[in-house]
Amino acid sequence: MSEHHTAKISDDLGLFIPVKPIDAPLDVNEKFIRSSPYYEQDHLLDLDKLEVGYKALALALQSFEARSEKDYAFAAYKEAFNIESIILRAREYAAALGAEEFPEIKVYIIAFRSILHLEVQESAEKRKKLAEIDKDSHAEANLSGGLLKYWFGTPDDVHAKNLATCWWRNGKDAKAGGGGPAHRQGMRLVKGWFKHWQVEEYELLITKDEHNFGPLKKILEKK
Repeated sequence: MSEHHTAKISDDLGLFIPVKPIDAPLDVNEKFIRSSPYYEQDHLLDLDKLEVGYKALALALQSFEARSEKDYAFAAYKEAFNIESIILRAREYAAALGAEEFPEIKVYIIAFRSILHLEVQESAEKRKKLAEIDKDSHAEANLSGGLLKYWFGTPDDVHAKNLATCWWRNGKDAKAGGGGPAHRQGMRLVKGWFKHWQVEEYELLITKDEHNFGPLKKILEKK
């Protein structure tokens, strides 16, 4: 059997390194934070536009990371990432922001699982094009508002499987942020590049004492 290898591109660098370690000192004085792999100003999240609960969660999500670089795209979503640690960290940030108790929030989460066709997986040019579409789409969604976190990994060598995820304030924000021309035109251009993809929805509820994470439904799949 021939071995497959994912073409490497510069956009892959640092994807599995969180913006901040989970045990980093709490800093609640920042106005703009990096909430994605991108560093440019139009990709930074404006914390002043968020209510305290969502602001605390966005700050905590700087430490969002995959539990395993090898298995994250194959695992169930809840097991793939350090969600429990993020919730605990959000509570710490809320207290640091002056909240006497954590204000109840509900978060809408999307997971995009994909498998590239071999000719795309092994093409640096095509992977770079996908990266450009990702970046343009994120800038558009970030401007729309309500996108707390965008994370993605790299396709594995054997299966070309990957997972990307967005944490939104709510479904309305997600619909508005994902409906812009950069995202629509980009996906039309590359829709045939995927051997398989599926989109999953999740909801996270955080109250002053408890939290609950669960799937909403699988909303779309292409085999």
